[in-house]
Amino acid sequence: MATITVDLSTVPISYSPGPEAKHGDTVVFSMGSYPASYTATITFPHGNCLTVSATTPYPYELGGTHALVTSPLSVSMTALKRVYEFDAVIDDGSSRQSADKVGPPLDLDRKNGGIDVSNDPPEEVRR
Repeated sequence: MATITVDLSTVPISYSPGPEAKHGDTVVFSMGSYPASYTATITFPHGNCLTVSATTPYPYELGGTHALVTSPLSVSMTALKRVYEFDAVIDDGSSRQSADKVGPPLDLDRKNGGIDVSNDPPEEVRR
C-alpha cells in the first residue's frame, strides 16, 4: 500500500507521489512550510473517501493545538472510483485575534484539491 502526502503549503497543493490512491492506501495531510501558528481545516464537501475514526475526527484539523500533519488516514475499501474533492481553509491566526472585533469576516486562505480513487472497490465473492 502506498502513502500519499498532501502538502497544503504549496501553490497549488502538491501530492507526493501523486493524487491517485487505491483502496487501503494511506493519506497524510501536512502543513508543509506553514509556520506552526497556522491552522488548517480540511473538509470533503461531496463525500469523504477516507475512513474516519475516533482517534482522527472529521473534519481534519492541523496546526494550532493539533499536529502539523494528520495521523495516517486510510482510503476506505468501499470508496467508489472517482475524484473526492476537498477544501482546506488556512488561518494564520488572525481570525482568532479578531474574533471580538465587529466587521466583515476575514479573508482566509482557501485551497482546493482532490484525491483520485483510481481502482474499483473489491467485489463481493459469490459462492
